[in-house]
Amino acid sequence: MIVNLLQRQLERRAELLCMSRNQSLPAELGKSSFEPIEHGVQFILCHYKLDSTRCDYESLVAKIVWEEASKQWALYAYDQQKAQSEAWIPYPFLARSEDLTAMMREVEKDPKAYFWV
Repeated sequence: MIVNLLQRQLERRAELLCMSRNQSLPAELGKSSFEPIEHGVQFILCHYKLDSTRCDYESLVAKIVWEEASKQWALYAYDQQKAQSEAWIPYPFLARSEDLTAMMREVEKDPKAYFWV
């Protein structure tokens, strides 16, 4: 089971990631958010209508979870086309790592334009 300290650390980093992404983007392009899940967090893109301050709808984009068996963090992308079956697919460029910072950087910067599109 994930240690509470690791969960709090992950949630704090997710909060900072979302704040960083949201500083430089207008609401029309969507705002980053997250929610805690069992053993991790999932990231959400909030979509806004023009000139609106309220989120119109949300899209799941990524999740980071602690996998106790391998003692590693796992990064998954949400595949909208597979939403009816298994929508979470391993992120092909960094699926597992002991380095949480590398995972968070991948989600925040999205160098392959995989998450925040």
